[in-house]
Amino acid sequence: MLAIGTWILLVIFAILICIYVVMTNFMRKRRQGEPPIVKGHMVWGSAQHFAENAVSFLQESTKEYGDVFTIRLVNQYLTIINDPHSYEAMSSEKNFDFDPIQKQVNWNVFSFVLKDARKMIKDTGRTVRGSYLQAGFDSFANNLAISYDNMAETAPNPSLKNEENCHPWHTDGLRTFAASTIFDAIFNTVFGRDDGHPFDSNMVFRNLEVFHKSFNYFWLGFPKGLFPSAMKALEQLVTMPDAEELLARSDVSDYITTAVRYMQKLGQSEADIKGHNLVYLHVNYNTFRLAFWALNNLLENPKAHENLMSELNAAIEDKMQGNSAVFTMKDIEELDVLNSVVNESFRMASGVFMVRYIQEDTNFQTSAGKTFLMRKGDRVAIYPPAIHKDAEIFEQPMEFKYDRFCNGKKFYKNGEVIKHPLMAFGSLCPGKRYALLQIKWYLMSVLTRFDMRLQEGEHAQYAYEYHGHEILPPTKDIKFDFREKNHVVPLELAN
Repeated sequence: MLAIGTWILLVIFAILICIYVVMTNFMRKRRQGEPPIVKGHMVWGSAQHFAENAVSFLQESTKEYGDVFTIRLVNQYLTIINDPHSYEAMSSEKNFDFDPIQKQVNWNVFSFVLKDARKMIKDTGRTVRGSYLQAGFDSFANNLAISYDNMAETAPNPSLKNEENCHPWHTDGLRTFAASTIFDAIFNTVFGRDDGHPFDSNMVFRNLEVFHKSFNYFWLGFPKGLFPSAMKALEQLVTMPDAEELLARSDVSDYITTAVRYMQKLGQSEADIKGHNLVYLHVNYNTFRLAFWALNNLLENPKAHENLMSELNAAIEDKMQGNSAVFTMKDIEELDVLNSVVNESFRMASGVFMVRYIQEDTNFQTSAGKTFLMRKGDRVAIYPPAIHKDAEIFEQPMEFKYDRFCNGKKFYKNGEVIKHPLMAFGSLCPGKRYALLQIKWYLMSVLTRFDMRLQEGEHAQYAYEYHGHEILPPTKDIKFDFREKNHVVPLELAN
């Protein structure tokens, strides 16, 4: 139950936002050459339709208004470019700037301002690429192995009915299992491992789950006081170790080390540093979310599971060195079925916005040769999920097809090949290769170490109300059974 003070704040905020939105609505007039504006509610515009199911709303709007149109989400105007062939032009337009977007997210969601953000992003981006990538990937693989060992020791609900000479079956939630394995590994890879500190992966995961539900509201500028559960979760998240304690850890990630030292050099506060660390954790949280969907999709589709295991078993046999199978990053990336499963899982679960701030009035030309005037101060966006569910591009787009991306398959729109059909992670993500390698290694290792099966009638569903998040969560966890396999071949990374 909300406190009286919170209700008063809610009423005041609602009145102010109504006055502001109504006044700007009446004052804003569509200028010649600007995209059509989708009709919406007088106060919240198209926010309700977007929140209910963004993909359906944007696809319906495309049919009515064309590939380029403007929507209003409460107090923000957003021009949507629903054309995959315009992805490169939108990404490279100098007047479409990401910097104000990251500032908006940093302040509205995590309450800090990052000084000299462009240089910071450039410097820290190096720590998840190039020569740093192998070290980070090795650390992740080691932490994942520890997570598996811990899971095997503490697995819940052992079954009483076991086949002779087999490990016992255990029952758990699939998402809970993924949190205890890949999220635990990611968390400890980022921050280093300190088993005695209360800021551990279990506590952080629980609170991230609560906090992340309000992410879209915070991003749009709603007062945090309206979301007391999220604020309580945030209070727990900022109990992370101080900067010097993190730097003293021998296994803390290069990213955190570089970011913390950079922010200290610029005189930023402990609160700023913790806010930035939470941004990075938020990004990695989506790696966990995608890994969950990939694993779920394999368990729901026996043919996909069977074909992937066939590919993995052949690769393991080919890469045997002594008692272990040793893989390079290139070996992992060349596994065609594995790559397709991850890409298809991303296509199905993606909720990410690729959004930029319009710095100046800009005449933008689409791939079809049409020119639109983009208004200074608005946002412009491509929303990949609406393209991912386009039946002209992807046959039966609401169905998971494990081999959809096999053999370098091409995809078309209006008779032309789409250069970037997934537009995965947006155009500015320096760590996308690292994230994909983590997910692929997770699938390889978890499927070769554990037998898994969904319990009868269990089926994960997408929580479409969270469109706008990077990866959609499920509506609820689902029950599954797992057990360790006998005679597991250890997987190792080549140095």
